[in-house]
Amino acid sequence: MNEWCALPIPYPDELLYSVIARYHIRSNNTSPKWTLREVFGTDNVIPTIDLPSHLDALSRRNVVQIMADEWINRHTFYTYYAPFLPDSLAIRVKALMRSTDGSGIHALVGITASTIDQTNRLWFCPSCYEQDIQRYGEPYWHRIHQLPGVYLCPHHRRVLHELTSPLSDRHGLNVLPISRHMFRSIAVIEDLPNKLIDRLSDIAEDIHLLVQQNKLPALYDLRKAILPRLTEKGFVTVLSRIRQQKLCEQPVLFYGRELLDLLDSDPLEVRYSWLEQSTRTARRAVHPLRQLLLIRFLYGSFREFLNRTDVTNAPFGNAPWPCLNKAADHYKNLVVTQCDITRCSDTGQPVGTFVCSCGFSYSRRGPDRSEEEKYYRGRIKSFGPIWSDKLKQCMQEGMSYRSTAERLGVDTNTVIKYANGKSPVREVPLKPKHAKKSGTAPTPKNTRKSPRMRVDWEKRDLELSWNVEQVCKAI
Repeated sequence: MNEWCALPIPYPDELLYSVIARYHIRSNNTSPKWTLREVFGTDNVIPTIDLPSHLDALSRRNVVQIMADEWINRHTFYTYYAPFLPDSLAIRVKALMRSTDGSGIHALVGITASTIDQTNRLWFCPSCYEQDIQRYGEPYWHRIHQLPGVYLCPHHRRVLHELTSPLSDRHGLNVLPISRHMFRSIAVIEDLPNKLIDRLSDIAEDIHLLVQQNKLPALYDLRKAILPRLTEKGFVTVLSRIRQQKLCEQPVLFYGRELLDLLDSDPLEVRYSWLEQSTRTARRAVHPLRQLLLIRFLYGSFREFLNRTDVTNAPFGNAPWPCLNKAADHYKNLVVTQCDITRCSDTGQPVGTFVCSCGFSYSRRGPDRSEEEKYYRGRIKSFGPIWSDKLKQCMQEGMSYRSTAERLGVDTNTVIKYANGKSPVREVPLKPKHAKKSGTAPTPKNTRKSPRMRVDWEKRDLELSWNVEQVCKAI
């Protein structure tokens, strides 16, 4: 057995399985097992299409030094599943792919428990087939064409084809022949209306964008990312609960039953649907295809989701922010580095409180949609000593209340209020993050505590039960 092998340099988005199949043809091996022994150092391995293992061994034996992580990220399904897994699980899957034991990989990513068909398909785009021959002199299996949910090529918007002959067995290596006369194929779907074709093409584009990300997004707990959008669309109650029945019905109207049945993703088929799992606190992985369907329904496309969630995670942009203290020399200068973000209880929108070192702080509701909104000031939370000193100076100079208000950037009533002796250093106390509730103030020594009234809980229960009964009768 040779200690080294020379795998072909992979083409753009080529499946690792395809690289090994091309090596098999070039090496003139009569048995796929000989090829696997040369590539992996053992023939006790199945040429897996989606999430192969033994990749450390493959990297060591390959003359062309390509690291295992590059094979994993660019030529396997890893970037399709990993974004929707917890970090610890994604790391575990990658470790198993590099190791010589990949028996638990599919169980970890949830493939074995999913109802979505996961047959080891090999599909191709007729346009890509012709284009590859022109560019590289030979066709190859593209990763994007094999991913679950992809029925049309995202580049050419053509329905994919599957090989009907020749086909190898489970341990074999299927090569896409170089001439159209050497094989037969059929379209994977036929007689679908144009609207459905367009939907499938859009989904393929979303999947293609996902696997091309250099930095994989963390989408396991998807609820956190999509909650603002759910709120905007009216799927969240005042108590921050998801209206699950309404949420299950709307995607069905949006996509249509025929498409969701094709993708094994009808949320109304089971009592506890995948939509409920996606919009609740994450407990187990939901299939990437279904998560992408939810994202497209809410945002219109995966690209728009990435753009919007960047805003959601940083709704007011990155530091520094402007100080809007009109009494300070650094007015409108980008000197503020502290921004505490909370959520509006009524709308669910982010509220930023900006605190400057001069003591001035203000808040506004976000997210910012333009650069100009960065200079919008909502409520003043604290004025600070610089503002206070400027107020005193204006009063000593004999300025009118209205002129002073204009100079300090507040209304006339605020000037009157603080010019008459009230300290403007802090109008509303800022609560530091993770601050504990303050304890009860100590009682003065000479002050007696008033006796505490004891509650007759049994009497109160009877009164409440009577009230409930009357209301029920009225209803």
